[in-house]
Amino acid sequence: MNVLADLEARVDNPLSVALIGPGVYGSHLAYQIEETPGVEPTVLADLVLEKTTETYRKAGVPDEDVTVEDSATGIQEALAAGQRVATTGGAAAAGAPVDVVIETTGDAAAAAIHAWEAIDAGNDVVMVSVEVDVTIGPLLAQFAEHRGVTYSMAYGDEPAQVVELCDWAGAQGLDIVAAGQGTELTFQPHATHEDSLQRYDLPDSFIENSKPNARMYNTFLDGTKVAVELCAAANALGYSIDTDGVHMPETDKDGLLETLRPTEDGGVLDQKGVIDSVTPTDKNPSAFVVTEATNEATQEYLSQRYNINTVNDGKYQLFHRPYHLPQETIVSVAMAGLHDQPTGVVTQQTTEVVAAAKRDLEPGETIVGGGGDTIYGQLQDATVAEEADLVPFELLAGAEVTQPVSTDQPITAADVSLDTESPLYHLRQLQDAFF
Repeated sequence: MNVLADLEARVDNPLSVALIGPGVYGSHLAYQIEETPGVEPTVLADLVLEKTTETYRKAGVPDEDVTVEDSATGIQEALAAGQRVATTGGAAAAGAPVDVVIETTGDAAAAAIHAWEAIDAGNDVVMVSVEVDVTIGPLLAQFAEHRGVTYSMAYGDEPAQVVELCDWAGAQGLDIVAAGQGTELTFQPHATHEDSLQRYDLPDSFIENSKPNARMYNTFLDGTKVAVELCAAANALGYSIDTDGVHMPETDKDGLLETLRPTEDGGVLDQKGVIDSVTPTDKNPSAFVVTEATNEATQEYLSQRYNINTVNDGKYQLFHRPYHLPQETIVSVAMAGLHDQPTGVVTQQTTEVVAAAKRDLEPGETIVGGGGDTIYGQLQDATVAEEADLVPFELLAGAEVTQPVSTDQPITAADVSLDTESPLYHLRQLQDAFF
């Protein structure tokens, strides 16, 4: 993907970007969009207006170039006048006259509305909020195709990295055995948001300057975020989980290959083409793929390469990326805005993120969504989830418990009363019916 030359050719007419949700990820992405030729952040939206104006300021945009607007008409007029726009209206920003909309809120309910508005307005969408992808990604991809726009995963985030690695490996004639990502911590499924910032031991300066969302960080700590990201990658690739579920071996990247290979060759996998993860004992990969070479000459050649991890005399190999950065998402913006191509897209529901109780839940309680003190996410095969009538994780925010649920018990439709008025619920119903 050589996008720099294509972007440089747009210096006099840069791609215009609306970015919704300039939190830690979104703000750092906005800073580097401003530094990149041929692309420009023209609309920033957040419920907290100060986040948008401060992001512009840190990106080096003069205050006099920024106009605060909340109405769709006001945003359109400000852009026509050559102004940048700061707004609290996410839906208005999504439908603004821009080239690409980047959704980074991490809120599935909000992201669903933003994505739908953007696609309906004819804007390309780069979806950082994988929470919506695992819930209604196939529907949004189909809607985008119908409207003639591009709906894309965010290059630089782990799911798109996994997709890219698998595509890269498959284009070499290698078979995919397993793919996924490393984790940063050993999970604490029952953790609450009060635990998360302390457990991550974030510097005081980072907390003061970036004001990280404690509930968002808790989704990493309790395992929900990794389940969501693995689900998005699996559903983009058409993979599922192994027969026994996600193995998540406790190892470093060097030991990963010893575990995530077929049982007949010394590993734990009952089948190939699965999504999985790694529990850290050292610095783990951001994204990885375990591959199999069936040609004996290729096996011998790869086993002799000093910088490639192999086992079984070169039959299986490990390839990985060690990091991911918010600003890499600019590649997705360029590919969508200039070439109408996604850097990965969820097209099917092979896996599902379902919920388990963090503690005993009693009838009448309201379930808090991701990162709260009521539920945590688990990755499950979609067919198994459907047969057990397990509720998709993101639909449970605001649901009322209708019968007792024990700690670690998966939550079924019979256990709760869902918010059937929410747009996310209706879009998921539409997806289930359509697919």
